[in-house]
Amino acid sequence: MRMVIASALAAVLLGAAAPAFAADPGDNVKIVIEKWRKPGTNNIGTADIRVTNDNDFAVKDVRVKCDYMSKTGGRKIETDQRLALTVKAKTTKLFKKTKFPFIDQDAAEGSCKITGAVQN
Repeated sequence: MRMVIASALAAVLLGAAAPAFAADPGDNVKIVIEKWRKPGTNNIGTADIRVTNDNDFAVKDVRVKCDYMSKTGGRKIETDQRLALTVKAKTTKLFKKTKFPFIDQDAAEGSCKITGAVQN
């Protein structure tokens, strides 16, 4: 009988001590590229981006991953960067001429997605 009680007590204690994994704040942040400008010097392109934060708190330091295919096809260009911006809770904000470095001059259309953010 002691063995059953000890096993049940251990299961309750271990279950209560198990860490809860919270969702990343970036899971509720979305990005839309409103207007893209082709790269100029040093392969830096700019874009007007609209960032929507559906969290109940402000977020900052949004991580964005963009994938582009070269016009000739076959060569995929990937960029990953941190955007030093802040978006208040439950709002959408437009950021004009946001820099996106390391884009090949021959890069064609691409897409970007949020990979993370920090709660502010």
